[in-house]
Amino acid sequence: MAKQPDSDNRFAHTLRRTWTKFYTLLRERAVGYVKRFTHQTDEALSGEPIDFSAPSIPYYENLATRLSFVRVVLYMVLLVFVVVTVASNHTLITYDNLYFLAKDISAATLTAQSEVDYINYPISSGDADFATYRGGLVIAGCEVVTALSGSGRQTLSVNVEYAEPAVRASEKYFLTFGRGERSFAVYNSFVQVHREETDFPVYDAAVADDGTFAVVTRSRDYTSEVIIYSSDMEPLANYHLGGYVTGLSMAPDGSSLGVVSAEATGGAWETRITLIRLGSRISERSASVPNAFGATCGFVTNERFAVILDDRLMMFKNDATVVGEVMFDGNGPTLTAIGGGRVAVLVPSTSDLGEETLTVYDRNARRDFSVTIGETHPIRRAGGATALILGKNTLYVHAGDSLFAVAVRGLSETTVSRDTLTILPRDDAELYICTPAYAHRLDADDLEKVDMD
Repeated sequence: MAKQPDSDNRFAHTLRRTWTKFYTLLRERAVGYVKRFTHQTDEALSGEPIDFSAPSIPYYENLATRLSFVRVVLYMVLLVFVVVTVASNHTLITYDNLYFLAKDISAATLTAQSEVDYINYPISSGDADFATYRGGLVIAGCEVVTALSGSGRQTLSVNVEYAEPAVRASEKYFLTFGRGERSFAVYNSFVQVHREETDFPVYDAAVADDGTFAVVTRSRDYTSEVIIYSSDMEPLANYHLGGYVTGLSMAPDGSSLGVVSAEATGGAWETRITLIRLGSRISERSASVPNAFGATCGFVTNERFAVILDDRLMMFKNDATVVGEVMFDGNGPTLTAIGGGRVAVLVPSTSDLGEETLTVYDRNARRDFSVTIGETHPIRRAGGATALILGKNTLYVHAGDSLFAVAVRGLSETTVSRDTLTILPRDDAELYICTPAYAHRLDADDLEKVDMD
C-alpha cells in the first residue's frame, strides 16, 4: 500500500483526538442526564396520581422535552461520525471509485430481474471454461471473456487471446488466465479491476468470496510458486514448493488456502498437503502422503479440506490434521466432484469389470450413500457417466444425452443437448446446461423419476 503523506497523517490524528475529546464529553453529559432523568421520573411516579383531564401534564411535557434533546444529540453524533469518516478516508473518495460503486450496485440488481430459460453468448470452442457468478454466467473463451446476468443481459465483454482459457469465480470477483501463459486478470460484473503480467507461466488459481485470491506459477529456483493476494490486489505472501502443484482451493470465506503438490522421490510419488491460514498473521501446516498421487482437492466447508488421491480420500482440518480417510480398494476413481458440503467419487469394481460404485461422503469422510452401477443400470445404458456435479442437496450425473439426479430415494432423469460442455449448479434447485452457443437453465423439478425395474 502507498504510504500517506505526513500532512494527511497529522490531519487524521488531529481529527481522532478531537473526536475522542468530543465523545468523552458527550458521554459524561449523557450519563449525567440519564441519572437526572431517572431521578425525576421516579419522583413524578411516586407523587400524586396524574390528572389526565388537565390541559397539560408536567410529567409528559418534561418527558417530551428530554426526548427532543436526545434526538438532537443523536443527529449531532451522526453528523460528527460522517465528517470524521469522510475526512479519514478522503483519499479513497475518487471519481473512479464512486463510478465503480454505482455500476456494481446496478450490476447487482440484475440478479433480481426476471430470468430467462436460455442465455445466449458468443459461440465458443470446446476449450471454453465456464463458471457461475452472481446468479449469472462467466464464459472464458479463447478470444473473449463474457459475463452475463441471470436475466441474460451481457454485463462485460473483453477481448483476450488464450490458447487454453480458464476461469475461477467467487461472490466478489472472477479471475481468468490461459493455462501455461504469463498473465492473469481479475474482474467484477462490469469491468476488469486488475491485470498482471507474470515472470513465469500461470498454471492454476483460486478466488475466495471476500476477494482474496491466489495464483500458481513457478520461480527461477523452485518448481512451483504460490502467490497470495489480498482483495486489494496486493501480494500478501509467496510460497515455494519443490514439487508440482496439482490442486489449489480457497475456503469460501477466505480464511484458508489449500495446496496439493506431488514430487517424485525414490521412483514413487509423494503428495504434500499444505494448508495456509490467512489473516493478520499468515501461518501454514502440512502433511505428507507417501506412495500416492493427489490431484483433486477442495474445501467442503470453511473448516474441512478434501483431497482425492489415486488410492484414497482424505479429509483435513485447517491445521492439516486428518479427520477422515477412505481407501478405494485397489482402483482409483475415474470421476470425482467436491461441492455442496460433500464429496462424490466413481470407482470401478475390482471384482466385476462391468460394475462401478458411486459413493457420496460427508464433511468427515463418512459415507452418505452408495450406488452400484452395473451393465443394466440406466446410467450405463445412457452411455456411462462422463461428469459428476454436486449441488447442495443432490448429486447429478451426466451420461450421453441424459442428466441423472442420484439420491437415496431413487433416480431421476432428463434429456440434455449432446453438445453440452459443462453442467453447473446455479443454486439449490437449478442448473446451467452450457453448450458452445447458449446455456439452458434447468429446474431440478424437470427431472422425471426413473423406473428401475
